[in-house]
Amino acid sequence: MPPPAADTPGPAQRRGNVFAGQRLRRQTVAIVDDRITNLKILERLAASLDEQVEVRTFDHPRRALEDAAIRTPDLVVADIKMPELDGAEFIRRLRAMRSCAEVPVMVITAHEDRDLRYEAVEAGATDFLLSPVDHDEFRVRSRNLLTLRRQQLLLRERARSREEQMGLEERRRRDALRHSHELLMRVIDAVPVLVSATDREGRYVFVNDFYARHIGRPVAAIVGLTPVAVNDAPETRAAMERDRRIVAGLDPPGSFEGTIVLPSGETRVLLTTKALLRDRDERPSLVVTASLDITDRKEAELALVAAKEEAELASRSKTEFLANMSHELRTPLNAIIGFSQVMADEVLGPLGSQRYAGYARDITSSAQHLLGIIGDILDVSKLEAGRIEIDDDEVEIGQMARDVLHLVVERARSLDIAIDVEAPADLPRLRADALKLKQVLLNLITNAIKFSHPGGRVLIRASMVEDGLRIQVIDHGIGMDEAEVETAVTRFGQVASTWNRKHPGTGLGLPLAIGLVELHGGRLLIDSQKGIGTTVTICLPLDRVLRQDATINA
Repeated sequence: MPPPAADTPGPAQRRGNVFAGQRLRRQTVAIVDDRITNLKILERLAASLDEQVEVRTFDHPRRALEDAAIRTPDLVVADIKMPELDGAEFIRRLRAMRSCAEVPVMVITAHEDRDLRYEAVEAGATDFLLSPVDHDEFRVRSRNLLTLRRQQLLLRERARSREEQMGLEERRRRDALRHSHELLMRVIDAVPVLVSATDREGRYVFVNDFYARHIGRPVAAIVGLTPVAVNDAPETRAAMERDRRIVAGLDPPGSFEGTIVLPSGETRVLLTTKALLRDRDERPSLVVTASLDITDRKEAELALVAAKEEAELASRSKTEFLANMSHELRTPLNAIIGFSQVMADEVLGPLGSQRYAGYARDITSSAQHLLGIIGDILDVSKLEAGRIEIDDDEVEIGQMARDVLHLVVERARSLDIAIDVEAPADLPRLRADALKLKQVLLNLITNAIKFSHPGGRVLIRASMVEDGLRIQVIDHGIGMDEAEVETAVTRFGQVASTWNRKHPGTGLGLPLAIGLVELHGGRLLIDSQKGIGTTVTICLPLDRVLRQDATINA
């Protein structure tokens, strides 16, 4: 091969060092040429590429191959014609080394060696230069190949780093997944619920520890078996049939209660929920079963139901007893009242002492008070037993209110309480039970007087509204808060206060009034504020108003 041309400065040298910013590592250029003169020239050209470039020269291709097997070069520059081993064969052997499979190789050939150049390219040559070598072209091409090698190694290093990072992330992901799986298994095992999963063939693929303990077998002795193989019982066979129908789409999953008989012979009640899991192809895969042992709860529920039925029976017996005692209780009291009144009035002659007349009046007063209490108790009992019926008649509300006032006026006057009635003259008549409606008004007005302050005023107001007739009893007494109102409307409920101790009562007035109003299809509403007063409203439906064209007040 002719020697390379003389070393003259060129454009590549004037551009400076292209590797100035790329000092990742020292690069090696291996030069292979059997001619010493060419070898020296090429060595000097390669050394001029960069101060970090290391040049190794070989005058025989075999020595170059032996060195490449130990120290992988970054660029190989080889003559195409060498003794014993031509350039193409040299390249093939170099490429056969795993470490040198991607090392760029530049061959130097004469212009007339076209066939040899093609053979070298087919063997794996990266580039070629024609001899005599142009120094600038050598530098440019060599630098390009070294840059390619550097980028190749950098990409390989990045790829390896990325693979290591991905491998590390994959290991972390697997560790996290395993940790989550173990934690989930511990949670499922700790939950006091029987959890199991069966496949399409009905075999257990999972059971938790609680299930295994319930059955009395270890988990490993259950997984892989069918439920019948674990515990052959009618309810187990029914459960397998249910799972089969769920997988076949014949029955939907859901919740139900059932009993099972354990291998020990003990019967337990379970609340079971089944769910169907599908695989990635949306085919039925697993039936997951979660069963909660509710035996103790069911026993408590049955005991509670029995106690409730017993209490209701006792309450009905008590109510029926009181309702049946009306005649027996009232008859002797009527006799006591009647004879004590005869004695007090000295109808059959003087008693001989005025004190006896006073005693007779006391007996009459006490017996009448007791008769009122007994009457309220019996009325409430009859309401509960459904034995009170209303006898409808035409009722004029204004007149009824004035009639009730005659019964309480003396009591109100003694307490310095004024009572007024506001009822329009054209107020329509009602279809109602006059006696029972009068009893309601009497109870409400008596309460209003009882809880009013001396010098106070009680107002009875009647008016028409859109949905019927409204009767209000309004006082400005002690009033109640919400909790006290709730207490007042319960049977025997009395709002605790020093005021109550001055005015004893049974606590039946309001509940009885509410029941009697509801018998008429109406409602009784209470609006009360502590220290301000109370308004009790009786709302009677429109279908009980006899004159429908009456004026309606807002």
